[in-house]
Formats: sequence, C-alpha cells, structure tokens
Amino acid sequence: MADITIIGGINIDVEGSPFEKIKYRDSNPGIVSVAYGGVGRNIAENAARLGADVAMISVIGDDHMGKGAKSELAELGVDVSGIIEVPGRNSAMYLSILDENRDMELAFCDMEIIKEITPEVLAGQKEKLKKSKIVALDGNLEEDLLIYATELLEGVPMFYDPVSAAKAQRAKKVIGRFHSIKPNIMEAEILCGMSIQSEDDLKKAGQWFLDQGVKRVFITLNKDGVYYKDQDREGIIPPAGDLKICSATGAGDSFSATIMLGFVNGIDIEQTARMGMAAASIAMESEQAVNKNMNIEEVNRRIKKNV
Repeated sequence: MADITIIGGINIDVEGSPFEKIKYRDSNPGIVSVAYGGVGRNIAENAARLGADVAMISVIGDDHMGKGAKSELAELGVDVSGIIEVPGRNSAMYLSILDENRDMELAFCDMEIIKEITPEVLAGQKEKLKKSKIVALDGNLEEDLLIYATELLEGVPMFYDPVSAAKAQRAKKVIGRFHSIKPNIMEAEILCGMSIQSEDDLKKAGQWFLDQGVKRVFITLNKDGVYYKDQDREGIIPPAGDLKICSATGAGDSFSATIMLGFVNGIDIEQTARMGMAAASIAMESEQAVNKNMNIEEVNRRIKKNV
C-alpha cells in the first residue's frame, strides 16, 4: 500500500491565447494548449516526482484525455487502481481564454464528474486508505464527502488544502480532524473566523487551529512566503530573493506534496516548510502546473542555497 494516498480531481486544462486583441464572434489566430491538471492530480504528480510512494483515488470519463491523464500518472509510478472510469461521461475540464496580455478573459469549468467520488467509492477503498501513512483530501470535494471521509479515516493522518476561500467553507465543521492543513490567508480567515492583518493575528490563527486538533499548520502568504506552526515550532519563511516566476499556477500543489513527504519521512515542520518553499520556486519556473524538472535533489539544493 502507498505511503501517500490522494483523493481528488483530475482535470483536462485547455488554454487559448490570441496573437492580437480578441475579436468577438470571430475565429482568432493564436495558441491553444492542452495539459493534465486538477489539484489532486497535480499533488500526486509532484509527490511522485519527489520520490514518494503515491496512490490516487479519482474519477475520469471514458474519453482519451482522461485515460491519458491516468496513464501518465501510472508511468510516474503512481498507483492508479483507485481511478475509476465513468462510462458515458467526459472527464473534468477547465477551459480558459486569455487576452493579448495573457490575462484571463473568460473561463469555463466543468467539474461535475468529481461528484462521482461517492461515499461508496471511498468505502470500497477503505483498506488502501487505512494503510496509508497520510491521506490528502482535495478541497474541491463536496462538504458531505469531506465529513464522510474524515469519519471513515478516523485515526489516519489527513492533509487538507482548501483550494479557494469559497470552498474552504466546506471544511469548517471538520477542520480539527486534519493532521496538516495549508490554507492561504483568505482561506484561513474563513476557517477560523478571524481577520488576519498582522503577524500577531497569524499566531492567534495558528494557535486556534492547534486548539481544534490540527497538528501542523502552514498558511501561505503569497509574496511574503509561508507561516508555519506546530506544538513545538513557529515561524515565517520568506521566499528566496532570486525567484524566477514564469507562472504561479501549481506552486501550491507542489508545496502540498512536500508537506506530506515531510510527514512520511519524519521531517520537522520548519524543514518541511523550507522544502515547500523550494518546491514552489521550482514549480513557478514552468508554464505548466507541474514542472517536469521537479525532483528532491533540486529541492535540497535550493534549501542549502537559501539557509
């Protein structure tokens, strides 16, 4: 059984950008790219590239793109036996249209298939999940499923990334059941019900999460780095001064992967946070959600460089 099991979504990401200003109601010459995405899938790929023993539980349609996403994970060594193909359905898809400056003009998101990850599906994977050292729950999962999963996996360390402030609401009732969490400031405010405007506020929020039962808290601070706290340590790690940012998309997913890898390998919270910052810096150097050059050797090299 895998050390890390991830329950979450697999998306097909389609992006179009024009060479010139968009002409509406017309065909625009430009560039169209297709890539595999989804928070759960991205975390799984990052963890696998970092050398972790990973399994994924998800759903795809019976289309060639979904099957391709599943095949790619398998080639990376991820246990994909828990990825279910749903007949007659399309895989989850995210379609974004950018303007001439590569800012988002419009987007469509079809994530309905993720509702096919049902309590019955998780119950069927109970043995695999119970034997995992840590289980990640994608913030895109519905509230009822988060409640069911945290009850089913009582006693198993779990990790949670809220994904967005709106979706963070779904975990308010069960946040204390997670071993490790990684919200940003807005998501943390929703979860703990307090405003975070200063470092003192961060510390109060961190302690609130520990009081609920969370063991490790990582609150990402955008350009200011990450705040971390457990019962023994607390601090803020700023980003490196020489960051090369191609795209911030997927940086949080790489950080999530290192949080679970750090737990599995018995690494303390401060060093885990440094791993997360290093992995995020690698992720941001690629236009893709996951940098194909992600590896533990490069993560460790960057940690040593910035210590």
